Parts: sequence; C-alpha cells; structure tokens
Amino acid sequence: MNSSWQTEILAVFRKEWRTEVRSMSGLITAFLFSVVTVYAISFASLNEKLKGTVIAGMLWVALLFSAASSLTRTFVAEEEMGTADLLRLVARPHAVFWGKSLFNIVQCVFTSSLLSIMFLGFTSAKVPIPWLFAVSLVAGCMALAGAVTLCGAIAAQASNRSMLAAAISVPLLLPLVGIGVSCMRISLGDGSLSAGGTSYVVGLIGYAGLTLATGPYLYAVVWKT
Repeated sequence: MNSSWQTEILAVFRKEWRTEVRSMSGLITAFLFSVVTVYAISFASLNEKLKGTVIAGMLWVALLFSAASSLTRTFVAEEEMGTADLLRLVARPHAVFWGKSLFNIVQCVFTSSLLSIMFLGFTSAKVPIPWLFAVSLVAGCMALAGAVTLCGAIAAQASNRSMLAAAISVPLLLPLVGIGVSCMRISLGDGSLSAGGTSYVVGLIGYAGLTLATGPYLYAVVWKT
C-alpha cells in the first residue's frame, strides 16, 4: 500500500476518531446497551451454573446487538449530516471504507473487551483457554466490524437507511454468529480444542478478511450512484 493510500485511510480514521471524541454517541450507545444486556442476562441466570455454550451464545448476542447499534453509524451519519459529498471530493471510496472499518474495529474491540469483562464478572464464568477466548473475541470483532460497516455503507443513501442496514446484515451475520459461538464455547471449556477450535479461529479471520477485502469494491459501486 503506497503512502497516498495510507494517508487517506489514516485521515478518515482520524476524522472518525475526532468526531466520536466530540460526541461520544457510538461509545455511549454501545456501553449503555452492553450494561443493560449484561445486567439482564446476569439477573436471568442468577445462582445458575451455565455451560460454556450458553455463556458463549449469550455473550455473542450482547456483542452482536452492541455492534449493530453503533457501528453502522459511521456511514449513516455522513448522509444525515450532509458531509458525504465532501468526503467524496477528498478521498477514494476504498480508503474511506478501510478508514471507517479500522475505526469500527478499534471501537468494537474496546467495547467488546469491556462487555466481556463485565459479563464474565457478573456470571462468575471460568475461561479455561484464555488465549483462545481473546483471539476469538478480537477476530470476531474484526469480522463484525467488517460485515456491519459494509451493510451501513450499502444502506447509507437509502431513505430508511437504519432499517435497511439492519435487514441486509442478517444473512451476513448468521454464519458469523455460528462460527463465533462455536469458537468461544471451546475457550470456555465446552468442547475440545483438538476437535475444531483452530478451524473456527481460521473461519473468523477468513470471514473478517473476506468482508474487509470485498467491502471497498462493493462500496465503490454505491459511491458512484
């Protein structure tokens, strides 16, 4: 990647970072949703010993809705504030997509790490394979950020953009959730690492790579319309 691409991507990332620092809308939305979700799940499972599969499923539900409620805003907000045309003048579509995806990955990893700490603390869950849990969390965040950013980019110019982004994200996120839950449950002791744990990690990383690699080209088509 040459310096001009790096400059454009970092410029878009800095723009998103400064916008978020001023408003804190995405982080606050994700944080409040995470707190409510963790509290509700913890209250529902009070005094219950949960299996790793159940914990992984609950945690991924929280991660999924936390990401969906905040990550689509990066493209949707551009259209709502009327700054999308200006962005088209100063950067190429691929750089815009990667810059916003990079910001969403950072935001998703931060909020998901905080959510996981609260979730594991409230449920008193044990993590027998910490490295696999951490890898599955980061890889899952990358895949989530790539998929949700792509959906937000495609739906940004529609009149019902928020609803459309949620609708088109369903077929993309269903296989991701399946892989993510399977990987995380093994890290929580429900399953054997030799029985497919590494393949699930590879699947998450491959899914993230696929969305982040094809997303800019799909967005470039929308960009020109």
